Amino acid sequence: MEFELTVKIDAPPEKVFRFLRDKHLHQRSPGSAVLVLDKTSPGPVGVGTRYREVVRMLPWFDGQILSEIAEFEEDARITELFSGSNMNGELTYRFSPVGSGTRLIQRQRFEFHGWIRLMLPLIWLALAFQLRRRLRSIKRILEQEPPGAG
Repeated sequence: MEFELTVKIDAPPEKVFRFLRDKHLHQRSPGSAVLVLDKTSPGPVGVGTRYREVVRMLPWFDGQILSEIAEFEEDARITELFSGSNMNGELTYRFSPVGSGTRLIQRQRFEFHGWIRLMLPLIWLALAFQLRRRLRSIKRILEQEPPGAG
């Protein structure tokens, strides 16, 4: 299962990059599927940085996800490999300047294993909703819109 979403953010690429690089430092938005996000490795964020997340997978199911940064190009790309809760995959954010802002492309690939595969249609719907919602939230935060806008 793969998703590729794009959003234009009225903020420079370096601001968007810093926001995603420092994701573990930000407070979760209300309704976020990410319930817990901890950086579990010491030092600055870069290749090899590890995270532990607790994510609302379905309304009745939370799962733990472990991830590690595999690619880290300043103001250009961050790629994480992740696994846990009967799935594994890859998440890549690519940044490119467009006018005075940034085009942010999020590409995410999921592979599901075991019993959870029985829920793939429901999982696809939930992921499509949550991934779009996350990009709208990133855009709103970085453009400093009030929470009810957009």
